[in-house]
Amino acid sequence: MSDPFGIIDGTKKVTKTLNESVKASEELSKAIDGVLAVADKAAKERAASRKNSRVVNADTTTIIEAVDEFQRLMLAKQSEEKIKHEIVKKYGEKAWEEIQGIKARKQWEDKRDKYLEQSDRRVMKSVMALCYIFATWVAYECTWGRWK
Repeated sequence: MSDPFGIIDGTKKVTKTLNESVKASEELSKAIDGVLAVADKAAKERAASRKNSRVVNADTTTIIEAVDEFQRLMLAKQSEEKIKHEIVKKYGEKAWEEIQGIKARKQWEDKRDKYLEQSDRRVMKSVMALCYIFATWVAYECTWGRWK
């Protein structure tokens, strides 16, 4: 039986195009998922390390660690007092105020860096969402739209 209108050939071409668009969509989805997985893994690792640094358990090692941290903080305060005394004695009170200003600036910069890192993460997630939307649109156009 012959096909005078080319329906069979047209159906084969449409089927082939659909299969190719499905494959392309799957590959694009895998690539996007891979990038998202890497970003999520990095964010989870940072969150876990922050959480682990704050975890308090009822065991003796936690108490020992707390005492150690307290001793480090006390040593730091004592060292700061000694340094303040030396600086004020050698350079005057104004020099110590400048050092405190530098310390405050460094703390502010650290806070700003953390904020910018969070902002970058938000932007990256927005870009990934746009990639998903674009991939969906391309898959739709390749499958049912004008590009078939």
